[in-house]
Order: sequence, then structure tokens, then C-alpha cells
Amino acid sequence: MLPRHAMLVITRAVFDIVQIPGQQPLVVAKDTGDEAARQWWDEHVRMPVAGIQSSVSWDQQLAEWQAATKVQVGKERLHDGGPRVEVARITFPDGTDGVVDPAVAHDYITEEFQARFPPPTAPAQFADWRETGQIGELHTWAGCLYRGGEQIPLDIGLPAAEFGYPIREVLGCLDRLAADGWQIVHVSEDRVGHHAADGELARENGVGTARYLLSRPA
Repeated sequence: MLPRHAMLVITRAVFDIVQIPGQQPLVVAKDTGDEAARQWWDEHVRMPVAGIQSSVSWDQQLAEWQAATKVQVGKERLHDGGPRVEVARITFPDGTDGVVDPAVAHDYITEEFQARFPPPTAPAQFADWRETGQIGELHTWAGCLYRGGEQIPLDIGLPAAEFGYPIREVLGCLDRLAADGWQIVHVSEDRVGHHAADGELARENGVGTARYLLSRPA
């Protein structure tokens, strides 16, 4: 009976890591950190209740603005030589004022508040929240098993790539595969150089990718 083969590949990998205050960091594919942050915010922050609270808060501020605005109705000449007409002289809480037809005074007060303090929008709320977190790069290792046309990602944790080859994590992975009957037939590796601070290739190099050819009885 012919044996079956598989290839375990351990390689250096770079992921995006999303740091969210008070939460476990999110580790996602490279260049998807912003998308992951927005999705997390949509699911955990931008909830209906939160939206209602934001709306209530803004409405409360509007009500306070309206209550603190002074409206005096009387007759004034709007220009020299003109007739005296009934107007509403409005003094806002910040000291600015305006003169309008008394019939539209309430709408005018509301419009002025909206112009100075726009209602909170989802993009604005997300932008404020986004400033509380950080997105960086995580240099680590990843494992994948190639078997019969399949490509199966393997969880080897997230060992730091800066401290050499992840021996412990790879041994644990090989032990699990051995329990399923896989045996190592051959090992090969690719080595990569580490760049110095000035951009020149340093003399020291290390493993970039390791491949374990495996077999087991069919």
C-alpha cells in the first residue's frame, strides 16, 4: 500500500495587530487592521442603545441651548427710515444675537444650534473612538499543512519572530501530527538575511521558511 504524503510549512508571517483599550488585541491579516477595527466598533460600540444614548445626549444639549437663549419680541426698524415691524431679537448663550420674524424664532434657534453643533454621525463617532486604539504590525510565525490539494492552517500560537525559530511551538505541532500517524521524511529550509539599520544586508541570517515532508500509510 502506497503511503500518503503531506507537507508542513512553517514560515515567517506579518499580521496587523489592533490594540483596543480594555480588550484582547485583534490579530488579523496584513493591511486589514482598519477594517477589523471598524467591524469591532460596529459590533460592540455602535449598538442601537448607544445610538439612542448619543441622540438623547445631543437632544438634551439642544434643549439646554433653547432654554438659555433669550427671546425678546417687540417692534423695531430694520433699516433707517423703514417702518417699525414686529421682530424677535434673539440672544444666544454664547453672547451672539440675531433678529428674525417671531413666527420662525423657534426654528431659527434650532438651526443655529445645529450649525454650530452638528448632530453626532457614525463616521464622527468612529473617528473619535479610533483615536483611542492603535494598529501595528506583529512579526510572528505561521503554520500550514498541505495535504491532498488541501491547505490547512495550523494554530501554533503567535511566537515572536525576533527571537529565532519557534522550536517549542513546532515540536508541539509535530507531536500532534505524529499522533495522527504522520512521520517526518525530509526537512528543508530557506534562510533569509536580516537587514541592518542602514538598509544593507547584515551577515547574520536565519530561517525564513521550514518545510517538513510527512508520510503515513494510506
